[in-house]
Amino acid sequence: MVFRDPNLFPLPIRIIPISSVSDSLKPHWFQILLALAEGDRHGSGIMRAVLEQTDGSLKLWPVMLYNSLEQMADAGLIEDVPAGARPHGESERRRYYRLTRSGRRTLAAEADRLATLAKTAKTRLAAATAAPGSSSRRGDS
Repeated sequence: MVFRDPNLFPLPIRIIPISSVSDSLKPHWFQILLALAEGDRHGSGIMRAVLEQTDGSLKLWPVMLYNSLEQMADAGLIEDVPAGARPHGESERRRYYRLTRSGRRTLAAEADRLATLAKTAKTRLAAATAAPGSSSRRGDS
């Protein structure tokens, strides 16, 4: 619910979700989807995978992880693994998660977007380095 002073804001306030403004994923969502691309995992398994795949640069604390998992499930990117489909011998108290088809498509689209950005950046950096008169004398030191 949004409270507003009708004298200050005569028009209705419309809240636009971030996801509709930008097509990019939050970096930690991308990493969670990437971890689940290898297979079903429980929360601490996702945390370890993200830590490993980012060489320790991204640590997902439990509150951030489980809030993200809930939001991602609500968005249809991941789902709970049914109890009967979990690995044999695992505690029934552990919740396992898996990518949905939508989650896999979203991960692929984000990977493509990031690859395009990286390619553009490399091209521009190479062109700037090769351009006549480009040097660190411009204050790039």
